[in-house]
Amino acid sequence: MTAVTAMRGVGPALAQVLGANGYKTAEAVAKAKPEELTKVPRIGTARASNLIAAAKAAVEAGPAASAPARRAASRKPATRQSAVRRVTAKTNAAARKAEAERKAAQEREAAERAAAEAKAKKKAKAKAKAEKAAKKKSEMEAAFSKAKEKAKKKAKEKANKGKKDKKPKKDAKKKDEKKKSDKKSGGKKDKKKAKK
Repeated sequence: MTAVTAMRGVGPALAQVLGANGYKTAEAVAKAKPEELTKVPRIGTARASNLIAAAKAAVEAGPAASAPARRAASRKPATRQSAVRRVTAKTNAAARKAEAERKAAQEREAAERAAAEAKAKKKAKAKAKAEKAAKKKSEMEAAFSKAKEKAKKKAKEKANKGKKDKKPKKDAKKKDEKKKSDKKSGGKKDKKKAKK
């Protein structure tokens, strides 16, 4: 029996997938139809026919001749792949780090912008509040001075009214006194006239 890995184009990963789907030997793959092999994951129509041809070639060559050659060929690409993977991993790590730094910088900028906007909003609100308070104060002062003037005017009118009321009383008193004095003097005058 020839191992699946003895087939050209089959590595350890594909051999494992083929084994899991019932193709554990090259003979089993050689007997399979392309439609059957396409049911195996990672195998399309073109690859199925290539695998069948490789399996027939491996079966004809025998297990001893193809196995050592296959192992030697599979080691080199694996070494190259690991070096490439390491370089790719470093590149990916650097790219991820740069992306994380860029996102962090964007978040810092957004936070600073939001803080500046909040500060400006707070300042504008305080200014509006101060303006409103100043306007209210001036309105209150105007209303207070108006009320004060009104009170003064009312007091003045009251005072004037009191004076007007007092004058007639004084005048009336004077008139009464004058009448009395006139009567007295009138009586004296009459007596003087009578004496004459």
